[in-house]
Amino acid sequence: MANLKRLLLLAILLLLGIAVLIFVLQNRQPAHLVLLGWTTSELPVAVLLSASFILGVLLSLLGSLWLIGRLRLRISRQQRELMNLRPRDGN
Repeated sequence: MANLKRLLLLAILLLLGIAVLIFVLQNRQPAHLVLLGWTTSELPVAVLLSASFILGVLLSLLGSLWLIGRLRLRISRQQRELMNLRPRDGN
């Protein structure tokens, strides 16, 4: 069963790699990116789109980590409050 999972993962990664290679090869034409008056040098469209994708993934990861931190802090506070509300032994 473990070998089947590894084989399936390898097949998916291989297909993903082929799709990325085809995408890069078909989007080699240069383009400028203009943002708030700032212009990049001519870069292939695949590079610009890949950089945008990676930036989006990183920003999503940072947002998720921030949210996880807030939730852990809330859990910690609620656990402390729960411990304070529980009756003590020996009362």
